[in-house]
Amino acid sequence: MGSETIQARFGEEKYSLGRLVLDRARALRISRTELVRRLGYRDVGNGHKALSELLTTGKMPPLIAQHLADALQVDAALVADVMAANARQQQDEACQRILTREVAYRTAFKPHLRCETERAIPEPLFVAALLTSARLRLVPVCSETWQLSSDERDRRLKRAIQEHYSERRGHVPAFGAIMGYTAVVTAGYRLDFGLPYDIDGDPVGPMQPVERLHEAALGTKRNDMRLTGLFRDKPISTLT
Repeated sequence: MGSETIQARFGEEKYSLGRLVLDRARALRISRTELVRRLGYRDVGNGHKALSELLTTGKMPPLIAQHLADALQVDAALVADVMAANARQQQDEACQRILTREVAYRTAFKPHLRCETERAIPEPLFVAALLTSARLRLVPVCSETWQLSSDERDRRLKRAIQEHYSERRGHVPAFGAIMGYTAVVTAGYRLDFGLPYDIDGDPVGPMQPVERLHEAALGTKRNDMRLTGLFRDKPISTLT
């Protein structure tokens, strides 16, 4: 059976769980198929898929969890310790992805004016996905507005708000009635900070935290975003 002994494929040694499985399988001189059988899979094809998922993602399918310690001839406590190490690595990776996104966001950030609506989550969702939340809720403002004195900026924003509210008739497709406006002027961390205005364009309070706009995704399957923003360049009236 030596020639069939399991070998690592691309990405299968990323997590400590995958390394443990591969190391022990090599030590036991067993093939992937033999390991799949030891893990309790009668359908070898499904077993190979589950094993591949475990090795590449560090996530433990329920059936494998029942049999892994025995299959590898190790203590269950060792498997638990390896899973804990996996969880720590995955948490650190998630944090790193967030930090990377935040750096990119801050680099690209520009002050902007947006309307606040009665619904934070659009309904129907597909309207926001096709037109994008940004297309529906951001208000066009000349870039030089943000360089002006606060009084002159407020005058410019008041005019932009009144025109926007009138054009939209106080309503945003999928998001409902316009309740107010926010001039988002400072990028924060996972949220931003902005100045609130009422529907007449008058300031109504000090700077406050602002949740970022979240884009609705639209596709033919999970994680498929090919249809998202399909109508982003169409007039808002297209789907009203």
